[in-house]
Amino acid sequence: MLEKIKNEGYYYGALLYAFLIPFHQKLATLVLIAWAILSIFSFKKSDTHKNWCWAVLPIFYLLYFIGCFTAETPYFGFLETKLSFLIFPLLFFLHSYTAPQRMNMLKVFIFGLLGAGLLCFIFSCYRSIEIQEGSLYFRANVLGGKGFIEAILYGGNYFFGNYFSIFHQTVYYALYLCSGIAILLFYPKLFSEKSRRCILLIFTLFIFLISNKASFIALGMLFIFRLTIMKISSSKKMIGLIVIFGMMAVFVLMNPRTKEAVKKVTAGELKINKNARYGFTTRILTWDAAWSLIKEKPILGYGAGETQLKLNGVYKEKEYQHPLKETYNAHNLWLQTWLENGILSLLLLVGIFALLFQKSIKNKEYQSFFLALVLLVIINTFFESMFNRFSGVSFFSFLVCFILSISRGEIAKK
Repeated sequence: MLEKIKNEGYYYGALLYAFLIPFHQKLATLVLIAWAILSIFSFKKSDTHKNWCWAVLPIFYLLYFIGCFTAETPYFGFLETKLSFLIFPLLFFLHSYTAPQRMNMLKVFIFGLLGAGLLCFIFSCYRSIEIQEGSLYFRANVLGGKGFIEAILYGGNYFFGNYFSIFHQTVYYALYLCSGIAILLFYPKLFSEKSRRCILLIFTLFIFLISNKASFIALGMLFIFRLTIMKISSSKKMIGLIVIFGMMAVFVLMNPRTKEAVKKVTAGELKINKNARYGFTTRILTWDAAWSLIKEKPILGYGAGETQLKLNGVYKEKEYQHPLKETYNAHNLWLQTWLENGILSLLLLVGIFALLFQKSIKNKEYQSFFLALVLLVIINTFFESMFNRFSGVSFFSFLVCFILSISRGEIAKK
């Protein structure tokens, strides 16, 4: 047993991490540490996988370190929150993962998503059950005095939004689910056809319950992308597009929160509203505040610690009440990166995505799958500062290293 751990411990650590990504971030952190220990314990010089492209993540970490000395208020909290920029390149350097090992990592990730989603659903049911005077009641509403639909709109229903997604913020769990859907769409042979369709349906339902608007955009993109690369006639593709857009319309209109967002767009209400508290209207406030600061200091930025203080100052000055109360970041990775470390970090981020696109396009056998994953992440970067939470920075680092470390032929063909 000890010999098996010594020889393949790194692989079991990778599998365990892939399975637990959808669960609580503290649990994933502990498993990541265990994976690192197992990788070091089972290290063999002949197994190393040298790739200079991985240097982009440690360089990102270095820019955060330098930013501590250029900022007015030094902040070293990034040493822990951004540690994934160092750990994952090391893990994928110490060992080369074979095609079957990589495919199993994707497979257990799907199982992890299923397990986490089912626990969220079970927990929502449990919290909705009440016993009063010997009678059993089912009340999913969290906010008193509001109906079922109204409670959903204001984030007060156990089966929707943050109350449903108990392990991660909705944006991150939705990103994980969309990544799982990409795996199922572009690697159908991982599961039997019946199981694959069943899991696709379940994941789509989970995304509906999470009610993250960016995930709806990403989900539609995934199905359209899959349709466009299918080897079928143009007429069938056109019919497929009509079906997809029709399903997306039903999907959006059936969800109260997205339906409300559509009403705001059609009514021209997506504009600066100082009292905004939900959805895109709040993000407009954070983007406006971030851009105001960038224009004042575009070269060096403000440093990781100073950035939030500066944003809070702008919120207060412009009377953006809800972002100030909740101390919101820029809610946009590009703006947040520019704010924290200046133009160099922004250019490096562009370079990372350029590398990912180049690697995806260059390797034909898994081109579509990787392109789908990269596009998913890009969509989320416009609505969330992914590097401000472990859920985001760890998944991004894992994805970058997973893609950049693959040599041609390492993943089994579809």
